[in-house]
Amino acid sequence: MSKRKSNRNLSRRTAQKEPYQMILIVCEGEKTEISYFKDLIKVEKLSSVNITICSGCGSDPVSVVTTAIKKREEQDMYLSFDAVYCAIDRDEHKNFDQAIQQARDNDIKLIVSYPSFEYWYLCHFHYSRSPIVRTNNRSPGDNCIHILKPKWKNELNEEYEKNIENPYTKLNKYIDQALTNAKNALKDAESNQEPNPSTRVHELVDVLRSIKKVKC
Repeated sequence: MSKRKSNRNLSRRTAQKEPYQMILIVCEGEKTEISYFKDLIKVEKLSSVNITICSGCGSDPVSVVTTAIKKREEQDMYLSFDAVYCAIDRDEHKNFDQAIQQARDNDIKLIVSYPSFEYWYLCHFHYSRSPIVRTNNRSPGDNCIHILKPKWKNELNEEYEKNIENPYTKLNKYIDQALTNAKNALKDAESNQEPNPSTRVHELVDVLRSIKKVKC
């Protein structure tokens, strides 16, 4: 082991590891999802040693899953992960089905949003299962943001941006509504075999919010 790697591992071991699950979360986006989950960790007072959050080495689903596999393989026994999650968008990714299979083959839990992570944000404000699709030069993901922006402005009195600060903090007063709407949307999506729109972000949020109660 190189001196640099040894020092890095030593540095992580001096941080405070708590007696609950070690989780890796790899996100497709470099801003939106990262900001949200890091703010959740801060608000819920979770250990940053227990919860590792990073973006994939690429903006497509396969790159995200590949990054998760690599990160898990790099861990030593002290920092081995109990669970690995990948947060990805369906949008118009051409290798989406490949990522699904790759995750299954490697015991990685996918947190998929149709068409994008912003649908989870929409669930904080209202319930809708109207399909969000491409229109002209806007992808489904772009249109999801287009729908979100006026609702975000109306409820939070600020403009929505993908790199917005403290999103979990700002949305926390709507969390119960978001969880209910997301669960109902997913149930309807599975019943009708039409996933657009729906999300599984609530599943990961539930895990993180209750993680201190779960014994390793």
